[in-house]
Amino acid sequence: MTRALAFALLALGCGEPAPPAAAPPPAAERPAEPAPTPATDDGFVCARVIVVAWQGAAHAAAAVTRTEDEARARAEELIDRIEGGARFADVAREASDAASSGPRGGLLGTYARDEWPEAHAAIAPRIAALRVGELSEALHAPYGWVIAERCPIELAHTRHVLIRFAGARNAPPELTRTRDEARAAIDVVRAELLGGADFADLARERSEDGSAERGGDVGTLGRGRMAEAYELAAFALAENELSVVVETEFGFHLIQRLPR
Repeated sequence: MTRALAFALLALGCGEPAPPAAAPPPAAERPAEPAPTPATDDGFVCARVIVVAWQGAAHAAAAVTRTEDEARARAEELIDRIEGGARFADVAREASDAASSGPRGGLLGTYARDEWPEAHAAIAPRIAALRVGELSEALHAPYGWVIAERCPIELAHTRHVLIRFAGARNAPPELTRTRDEARAAIDVVRAELLGGADFADLARERSEDGSAERGGDVGTLGRGRMAEAYELAAFALAENELSVVVETEFGFHLIQRLPR
């Protein structure tokens, strides 16, 4: 698998600002939580987490004042709520202290079993032992007490063209292109693609991302490993379909989903 690019990776981010989360659908439109089933994972593990930090825990925000014992008690309360019928994702959005995963319903990411980030080494074995849809007990990690749920594995192989603008995340300081100019540039690229231009060739020529040398190919990634708007678009595409223009904190993208 091609390793994820800097634009796509998500850190735990307990003390980092998170990108805006999409509003959750009304309760009546949400599917029921899956019952625990054996995982068929192709060597991958997907997890949602709720983090309850304590004062002094790694990455804990300055506003966190609870003690470690109080954090443990709070985690147990949240477990009771979920076991009582509350949706894991809803509780994560409301109560998790992880600034990146919390707004995404606790989605921590999808990792190969031997590629889990070192930050999560304390909980990775326990998550891997869960069945899909199964809830963990409160797990101790350097950044807080963690409640974990194993997710089904969903993978998407994509390539993209990225046009950045001044002030976008990871944009070089010398870049002066405005957001409107970047949007106009990506619209030109899309028109060329719809007119029959080769995606890989255009990516090599125009994309402002490390994937350009590979024709825009970012490899196969699972849920939680991409910028949220990029991920929503990628998983909505059929194989070989071209996306509309997608904006993330990194700039404007055109995405094509490839066969795995």
